[in-house]
Amino acid sequence: MSPTINYVYAASLGLLLAIRYAVTRRKFPENHPPIVDIPAHEIFTSPRAAYENALKEHGPVIGVRRKGMLEFIVDESLSQAVLTSDQSFSFEEAMAKVLNLRPYVSFFWSFFAEIDQLVQIGINPRLATIFEQICPVFSRNADKAIEHRTVDMFEEAHSSIAEAMIVLIFGEGYANERNIKVVIDVATDIAGLTGMYQNSSTLGRHFPTIWAIVVWVKVSCTSIRAFFSVIGPQVWRHVRSRKWVAGDEEPANILEYLAYKHAKNGTIGFGSFLWMMSLLQGIIFASVHQTASVVVWVIFEIAMRPEYLKALRGEVRNHIDPVTHDLDPSNVGDAIRKSVWLDSFIREVMRTKGDTLAICRMTTGDINLGKYTLPKGHLVFPLATLTHLNPAYHPNPTVFRPERWHGENARPAVMSSISYLSFGFGRWACPGRILAVSEIKMIVWSIIVKATPRLEGNAYKIVDPLNVTAVPPEGVLILEPFSFS
Repeated sequence: MSPTINYVYAASLGLLLAIRYAVTRRKFPENHPPIVDIPAHEIFTSPRAAYENALKEHGPVIGVRRKGMLEFIVDESLSQAVLTSDQSFSFEEAMAKVLNLRPYVSFFWSFFAEIDQLVQIGINPRLATIFEQICPVFSRNADKAIEHRTVDMFEEAHSSIAEAMIVLIFGEGYANERNIKVVIDVATDIAGLTGMYQNSSTLGRHFPTIWAIVVWVKVSCTSIRAFFSVIGPQVWRHVRSRKWVAGDEEPANILEYLAYKHAKNGTIGFGSFLWMMSLLQGIIFASVHQTASVVVWVIFEIAMRPEYLKALRGEVRNHIDPVTHDLDPSNVGDAIRKSVWLDSFIREVMRTKGDTLAICRMTTGDINLGKYTLPKGHLVFPLATLTHLNPAYHPNPTVFRPERWHGENARPAVMSSISYLSFGFGRWACPGRILAVSEIKMIVWSIIVKATPRLEGNAYKIVDPLNVTAVPPEGVLILEPFSFS
């Protein structure tokens, strides 16, 4: 693809974004919720207090302007109505807008449904095999990290999960240094494209339309182009090397699952190839960046709470090689299923880390909610802290206590409920949460069976209080060698 075509393509995407953001504002219903003026500084630096105070004074639903858009925030009393009324509050529309993907999904509206189906049918039924395939990746990378002693945990997790996803999606033959770099770049840049670091950008905060256009152009001409030019030819040769007739044999990886699904008369055409590549990019983004961020939160909290290490190590001790202390791939699935302590610890980290505007929907029309009418085409966010730190749901909610998920209250980290929104709720709860939490467990175990994590100064810094879901905390992590006595 020539540079000229690249820039024409990027300029077209920019034009589509500009047209989208230039749409005039509709007249609001007369009984719309109160519009509350919260200073931008408060929203970005202390979002929990800012939104909770506004809801307490004006709630249960308020309008707030942020980054040039009017958004609606609801308290815990209305969360279930928003998250389960799919005809009134659209997940797809919300994701297209909040992730800056409107220019793309306008042409390929089935994108989110296809990704969901790909995970539900192509990944989840194969998890036992997948765990065995990717487990050695985490053991190898943990050994390298421990050798360095001081580790950038986000970079370590990002790299490990990217390599694991290459094995899962394409097969081990694709897991070379060049492909891993391309996948890491794609995951990082699409994370930027979708606004995960927009809060940290002055341009992103004050001129969101210009910011979105600039990022679209940059990413289209760099990492997305590299994904198609480096990995694309390998995939093209793979899918064109044989006939894909459903029922002939079980797919060995996600690429082959898609090939069987999209082949026509056993053959993959160029249009199907492009669609498959786009879906694979979506899976890479969804699987790598967010999971790596949560890994950092979990490892940092373990470093801050060493009293839990004995229990966390104890439940995996029988699932490691007695000599190398590597996780045993053949029974790691059994360890994942039975890991009560680590499940509880991860769930408590995700409950307490401070998610605010973590999940959202978009109004599909003028929608009645409570005593108000919300106007069409606006994002609606349940405020997650009002759920996760609600004493009615969680006694002593500000106390970090994994034990609360033991015994009769036992809940695995992946189980969603209206009192636990870390993976969403309702029809669109994260379909890949079982894989994500399992990867987190394998990374944590690979480290703590050979090292004790410690934070320099016994502290970490929250970089983006408004987006702790996607932007991990920062701290100097030290891995001190450990051996079972």
